[in-house]
Amino acid sequence: MQPVLTDALAIDAILDDTRVGVWQFDLATRQLSGSDMASAQLAGIGAHTLRSAWRRILRQEPDQPVFEIELPWTDGISRRWLMLRGRHDRALGQVRGMCVDMTRRVRAEQLVREQAMLLDTLARGTPPRECLRVLTEAIERLKPGLRSAFFVTPGSQRRPGYGSSCNVHPTITALLEHPGAAPKSADLELPGGVDFATYTQWRTNWQAACDQHDLPACRPIAVPRQAHPERAWLLLFLSTPRALTGWEQEVASFATRIAALVLDREDQQIALQQAADAVGNALHDTERERRRLKAFLDSSPDLAYVFNLEHRFTYANRALLRMWGKTEEEALGRNCLELGYPDWHAAMHSREIEQVIATRRPIRGDVPFEGPLGRRMYDYIFVPQLGLDGEVEAIIGTTRDVTERSEHEEERARNESLLRMLVDELQHRTRNIMSVVRAMASRTLATSRDMADFSSRFDARLDALARAQSLLSRLGELDRVQFDALLRAELSAHVDPALHGTQIVLEGPPEVALRSGTVQPLAMALHELATNAVKYGALRQQGGRLHVRWNLVDAEASDAASPRLRVDWQEHGVRDLPADPSSIRGGGAGRELIERALPYQIGAKVDYGFADDGLRCSILLAVSEQAVALAS
Repeated sequence: MQPVLTDALAIDAILDDTRVGVWQFDLATRQLSGSDMASAQLAGIGAHTLRSAWRRILRQEPDQPVFEIELPWTDGISRRWLMLRGRHDRALGQVRGMCVDMTRRVRAEQLVREQAMLLDTLARGTPPRECLRVLTEAIERLKPGLRSAFFVTPGSQRRPGYGSSCNVHPTITALLEHPGAAPKSADLELPGGVDFATYTQWRTNWQAACDQHDLPACRPIAVPRQAHPERAWLLLFLSTPRALTGWEQEVASFATRIAALVLDREDQQIALQQAADAVGNALHDTERERRRLKAFLDSSPDLAYVFNLEHRFTYANRALLRMWGKTEEEALGRNCLELGYPDWHAAMHSREIEQVIATRRPIRGDVPFEGPLGRRMYDYIFVPQLGLDGEVEAIIGTTRDVTERSEHEEERARNESLLRMLVDELQHRTRNIMSVVRAMASRTLATSRDMADFSSRFDARLDALARAQSLLSRLGELDRVQFDALLRAELSAHVDPALHGTQIVLEGPPEVALRSGTVQPLAMALHELATNAVKYGALRQQGGRLHVRWNLVDAEASDAASPRLRVDWQEHGVRDLPADPSSIRGGGAGRELIERALPYQIGAKVDYGFADDGLRCSILLAVSEQAVALAS
């Protein structure tokens, strides 16, 4: 027969569903009565704890009959919290109240407190491994008696694998830190292949360690992370193989969430450290390249420098500082004008810098500079340094000392001009010589008896011409042929001065310089005179004598614009002269050359004739300015 549903039964059913129990304690009889829920909840409280609660209730002040007390209790599986709330009715001698299960609220408050503590530990920069150890302490506070450990698999070289725990024997955590860790005997599913021999040995060691330290069961729970879903696990060690309770699952979920934050923080620290190392390496490489570039630029004899957009030097290599005679501290940050450049020079570079900025194109030029090294010539180029936005952010310049090159170029230009002049002179002289040879050949042929006579006389005249050219070719650019040297060369070609020492008298100032244009005609005239003297004149006979006298004649005495050289050729003691000396064989051609060619070619005045005892010939010709200078 079904019991009749009364209001009291309905209220009891509602209270049971909400896990709220009601109770009543009679002070006179010391009897406690209550609903089934209240009886079950109060039965889970220890006797000592319950007596302490009753004493607190009974000692309350009469004006405060209402009470509220939280008590720990157990439902046989886990620790819980119960709130006794009621009223002490002294008039009736009863205490009436209810039991409310506050476990969820208390646990939530515990989780909040533990989370705050753990986040504070993490915020203080505690290493991840220590944070995980602190987290196992929190697990034990949340679930007393529950031992735990964290297993983190190896990652990069910066993060090796490790185990962390506060209440598990170090032998266990040491196994988790082993490079070949693969605790599959604890139902851990690890990624990747595992060498069978390593896995088997590790499993044997793991099982022996768990048995030795009374850890017959282990529940692995992966730390939930999207980027690394199987990198770390929470290991919960149980006294018996069983499923986790609801609170244990909540504690495990809380712990794995915090562990995920710790490991994320570890990954961030590793990433930051890697980034810092990369930046450090980049800075190190940049500094190394900067030092290498600086050493390269400082070792270069060229000048290297950088302008900012305000036309001020921000870099100058050693060669430029040496040219300025300044240190970096004295030079950098200054413009050209402040460094002592002339106004025109500084203004020119300022215009060029502005042009490079405006056009974003290089500019090149050369300029002289007066510095501690003296006056030098420099070739320079300014190049824009463009930023990422394409705008000019600096101007880089290099300058090369081209003083020697400029001097070489000038010397080469002078040499080329001299060479052209020499070629022109050579061409001119060649044409003249060819004309002389042609005329000489023609005249010699006309006065020769036969080809043998022509050959002999023509060769002699060619030799005279060659001797004159030889004297000219040995001279420097400003040197001149001296008359006495030319005279002695022609006489030596015909006679031996040692055999005719008393017959030949040479009298005149030494080193009278001749004009280059007069050497060749004068040499030919002296050749004809010497030839006639040897064949027909003073040097043919024993008693003959040749007297050659020369001197410089003033301009007034010679009716000329400048001093001239007078040469007197006199032969004495010549016997058997014909009545008409011009009939001497060969004499006509030589005389014609002297009397007609010299005035025509070099403007000389010639007086040619015969005395009773020999030939007389006087030649008056212009001389070089050097002869005038020496005479004065």
